[in-house]
Amino acid sequence: MSNYRGFKNSRNYADMSEKVLSALSYLTSGLIGFIWLVVSHIRKKPLSSFAKYHIFQALFLSILLYVTNILLNIIISVIQIIPFLGAFITNIVYYLVQYPLIINYSIVQFGLIVIYIYLASFAFMGKQGRLPVVSDMIKQMV
Repeated sequence: MSNYRGFKNSRNYADMSEKVLSALSYLTSGLIGFIWLVVSHIRKKPLSSFAKYHIFQALFLSILLYVTNILLNIIISVIQIIPFLGAFITNIVYYLVQYPLIINYSIVQFGLIVIYIYLASFAFMGKQGRLPVVSDMIKQMV
């Protein structure tokens, strides 16, 4: 039996192993989910839409953070050239991104950890944790 996207035997429910692996996918920045995706493709075992949603969201967040980090470094490198404004903005970015304030994490790192724990806890409960723009894009893909 195939559904409208051509996936065969796609399930809409999640068993306990999919809940745990979806939660671990967030906590490992998508690594477990990517490995699980490859293994299930090799074994030709279909994933539920729940598992696909969480795996793709974890992978998308990891890629988004990586690209944002690269772009931020490029922008900071250009802004550092400006005489007074460059030093001011560089110090603000340093205190937000690199300076350890909360449990040896910066403000941005601590916020990201909170978001990942939020999404992982929803995945473990069998629900879909939502982020405003990201979840809508992932929902359209899955």
